[in-house]
This record gives sequence, structure tokens and C-alpha cells, in this order.
Amino acid sequence: EPLLDCEDASPGATTTAASFSDDGHELTVQEAVFNLTNTVLGVGVLTVPYAFRLSGYISILLIFITILVTSQTGVYIGSALKLAARSPEAQLVPRRGRDFAFLAFQGFGGTGEKLIGLITSLEIWFALVVYIVMNGINISAVSGGHVGQETAAILSCALAALMVFLPMRVYSYFSLVASIALALAGLAVVAAALTMEEWANPYNHLGEPALVQLQNIPRSIGIIVFCFAGHPCFPIVYECMKEPQYWMSSVYLTFCLAFMYYGGLGVFGYLVFGQDLQASVTQNVELLPQAWLFRQIAFLCFAVKIQFTAPMPLNAIMVAAWRPEGPREWTPGRMFALLALTAVTAVTAVAFSKQVGVVAALTGSLFTMSTAVLFPAAIDLCLVCRYEDRALLSAQNLLHLLVLIFGVIIAVAGTYLSVLDLIQ
Repeated sequence: EPLLDCEDASPGATTTAASFSDDGHELTVQEAVFNLTNTVLGVGVLTVPYAFRLSGYISILLIFITILVTSQTGVYIGSALKLAARSPEAQLVPRRGRDFAFLAFQGFGGTGEKLIGLITSLEIWFALVVYIVMNGINISAVSGGHVGQETAAILSCALAALMVFLPMRVYSYFSLVASIALALAGLAVVAAALTMEEWANPYNHLGEPALVQLQNIPRSIGIIVFCFAGHPCFPIVYECMKEPQYWMSSVYLTFCLAFMYYGGLGVFGYLVFGQDLQASVTQNVELLPQAWLFRQIAFLCFAVKIQFTAPMPLNAIMVAAWRPEGPREWTPGRMFALLALTAVTAVTAVAFSKQVGVVAALTGSLFTMSTAVLFPAAIDLCLVCRYEDRALLSAQNLLHLLVLIFGVIIAVAGTYLSVLDLIQ
């Protein structure tokens, strides 16, 4: 049974919500939170301390603002899916096939569908490449260098493709294990830092620059937003929920956990390593010879987290590129496409293994801002105006408009600075 098969796929089954049966694919609220947490709490935490190095302690405020915005856009995704289900065309699309491209078609027609499909696929794919590169580094470190980074990346990518076929409910428990592994990895990083005789305490040495560096704020937000590259995976979780009326609660709980995790480790990493922070905090931990055990635990747990997370973005790309039709999700053509996608991803991960920071920065500023902030707010605004007879500039839409303004400003500034950094 495939990962995305969350409804009764027997011959002749309809594609409405009423056709769902308790066949092992519907998600409880707890299982939905497991999946959302696995998507939102990711290895992006490795780069969050670097955002503090760029902008100072004000980055905790940037994380809070980003959490507020991206949690609200997560709610918008559920709202938009509910509104889009009213359209006659929705009855022709299986619920497991209602992704960002489906929403874009409902709101903006065929052109919008193609555009968001392209942006979504690129954003998730670049994020997946970053994950696979990081996993190659982690697996190689765990093996003591006996497995090369390139070989480990290829093996990780192949295993992710096989895990795509897990039933959604089974995968939700892999998601739980991944979240536990991520928590253990964070604790291991903290334990490794505690073995140091002296911490950086950047404020004691730098003063005001340790608090805020305004010129780097767009760069830091780009790094932080990259942590939330999983929004295109949200529709499948929503559509598989047994009780979708609890979607908002599930999203807010997930992002509350995200703030505590990203904010806590970000502040801690900056406090410990200060201006010596590398793009990935594990590069700093690797330089602590007295913390060998904690280093190994961190590398292993991060590897488990990435491995158990990778199947969801991989499958989301497949849905965006080739939406399942009919009761049989994995036709021979889609199977071959998955094989080709896996091969291209593995080769690209090997090619960019030394430039992962560049890929992450550009992905966060350009693609992730588009899919995690701009599109969810725009599509929900469009469908709300259509189905609830609201005026575009009404007071009820003020929050949508503020989110869009924030997204445009940060996307333009962050992308410009990322490209400038590449040129320099």
C-alpha cells in the first residue's frame, strides 16, 4: 500500500469524504501531529544557530515571527482545501491527489496550476537534495569514514524511495521515531557542548553586534524559513485526517513545538560557539574530541531523522509531477518516474555535496518563501473571496494581506542577498 493511499481505493469507490472507511489509512489527531511534526521539525535546526551568528540574538524574535506566519499559512492550507472541495471539479480528483497544484487550478486556472507545480517541485526537490547531502555526511561520520559521503547519500536516497510505499498510518509511527531521534540529537549536541571548558558568550566579547545586525536580517529569515520547506506536504496530511475539524489545533501544536526546538537550540548554539559557528552546527561539534560519544549519538540520530523524513517530500514531488488517477496509485509509468527521480536526486546530491549551504540559502529565500508563505495566503484569500462573497480589501482579509506583504518583502530582499553572496 503506498504512502499516499489514505482512502478506500476499492473499485467503484467514490472520492468524497463520505467514502472514507477505517481501513488503516485515516489519521487520528495524534497521528496527524506526528506527521506534521516530522515535516516541520527537521534538520534545518543544524543551520539555525548560524542565523544567530549573522543577525545576533534578535534571531529569536525572527524565529517567533516566522513561526507565527508559517503556522497561519498552515491553517490557510486546510481552509483552502475545505473551500476547494465545494467545486464540481474536486469530485473528480481523489482526496490523496489534492495537492498545491490542485489548489492552484481551483484558484488561478491552468496557468496557476503549472506555475505552482513547478515552484513546489523545485522547492521540495532542492530541500530533498540538501537533506540527502546532510545524511551522507551523517552516515559517513557514524561509520567512521568507512562509508564515503557520496556512497552514503546514494544509499539514503534509494532507501527513501522504498519507504514511499509504506501505508500512511504505519509511516506516521516512523514519523514519531524520527521526531524522537531529532530530540535525542539535540540533547546530544547540548551534551557535547557541556564538555567544553569555556563557552563563547558572544555578548561579553562583541557587545551590541551580538544583539542585532540589521543588515543580515533577510539572510537569517531565509535560513529560518528553509526549516519550513514542508508546507507542500500538508495537504496529504489534512486529507487523510479522520477529523479535519481539528486541523488548526494540530498545526498550532506542531508549530509551538517548533518554536521551542528551533529557538532553544539556536540560542544555545550561539551562546556556546558564538562567531565561530559554521553553516551546520555539527561541524562545530565534530571539532570536540572529548565528546566522541555524544558526537556519534548526534550523527546517528540526525541520520535517522533525515531518513524517515525524506520519503514524504519525495512522494510530494511525485504527486505534483504526476498526480495519481483512479484506484491504482502506482502504475508502471509512475513507478518508472519514481525510479528516475530517485536517480536524478542522488546524482545531484553528490554533485552539490560541497555547496550545500548555497543551495539551502537560495531555496529558503526564493522557493520556500513562495510555497510556505505566499501561495497558502494567496490561494485561501482567493477561495474565501469566491465562496464566501468577501471583498478583496475587506477587514476580514487584513491578516491575509499582511502575510502577503511580509512574504514579498522578505522573498525579494533575501533572494537578492543570496544571489549577491553567490556572485561574491
